[in-house]
Amino acid sequence: MSELPLILALISIAFYLSILTFLITGFLRIKNKETGFQPKVSVVVAARNEEHNLKNCLTSLLMQTYPKNLTQIVVVDDRSTDDTPNILKQFNSKHDVLTIRISEIQNGISPKKVALHEGIAHANGELIFTTDADCTPPKDWLTQTVPLFQEDVGLVIGPAPFTEESKLGNRLLCLDNFATALVAAGATGWNVGVTCSGRNLAYRKSVFEQVHGFQKINHSLSGDDDLFLQTVKKQTNWKINYSLSPNTSITSSAPKSLAEYIVQRRRHVSASKYYSKPIQTAYLFFNLANLLLFGFLIFSLFLQKYLLIAMFLFGAKLSADFLSLYVVTRQFDKQHLLYFFPLWEIFFLLNQTIISPLGLIGKVRWKE
Repeated sequence: MSELPLILALISIAFYLSILTFLITGFLRIKNKETGFQPKVSVVVAARNEEHNLKNCLTSLLMQTYPKNLTQIVVVDDRSTDDTPNILKQFNSKHDVLTIRISEIQNGISPKKVALHEGIAHANGELIFTTDADCTPPKDWLTQTVPLFQEDVGLVIGPAPFTEESKLGNRLLCLDNFATALVAAGATGWNVGVTCSGRNLAYRKSVFEQVHGFQKINHSLSGDDDLFLQTVKKQTNWKINYSLSPNTSITSSAPKSLAEYIVQRRRHVSASKYYSKPIQTAYLFFNLANLLLFGFLIFSLFLQKYLLIAMFLFGAKLSADFLSLYVVTRQFDKQHLLYFFPLWEIFFLLNQTIISPLGLIGKVRWKE
């Protein structure tokens, strides 16, 4: 019984390293083989009170290098009470932008999913691209993502990093975002759907129809991205792909305050209640292993017969974490963020043990 802490630590490091090995090798397995595929595409944007962002978003979509005759832009105005409707009218008078207005939402149904579903229903493209109204997709976003739809690929995940700023908090969030990207891309490399971001996602309209849209996941406020991805993998035989090109990265602003981050994190984590049991179990034991390795190191300071092995195990964890982040940041030329790795380790522990669990408690809302 006296060796129980050591046994738990050994089990923890074995599981922890197994998960990271799975993700790193999966990431390295991804090969973005392009095809000559060039179908009609529809970009669907759900907007609610986005008067400060919508102009930049629409301008970036109108500047896409993908053939204009093969591109449809659909914006769904979800009950906006600011100047969003007037901005859309201005764009409609000069450009070919399909605008749909939603006046009311039925209680108990995710507003964003309703908006996206309505937009997709009016889309005439073979491929559906989704992004958020506060994003500005790069000009080659469509051009470089469409060719990744090989014949057996039904969904393509794109990178969605945060915009870098000089503040320390922002740098930590940017680095943490790449950790999430590793999970998304690494799992994709093994054709496993775990997570993705709705601000950079594309799928065949036929796939959306095949799984009956968001019908099975309407009970979750969020999840128009990760829960939809998991639904596609569970109910169809389509493969998934991940774009490794920095030219397809869609950035958005990171939360500006701790309160804003907690609200955003709660919204994202709330969908994890509906993840498949294997994915939930992997997340739970990975975070538990991380916590136990920290705990074993602290425990060894008081019972020093374990100190050397605790330092070795913790060093192995740190090395694996650093290697994981190096692999993904190198791909997107963001290795400089690794200077913040020591502080990120502390942030990661607090995030996974305190902040993230808040998303599993109470109700969350889409922005008002």
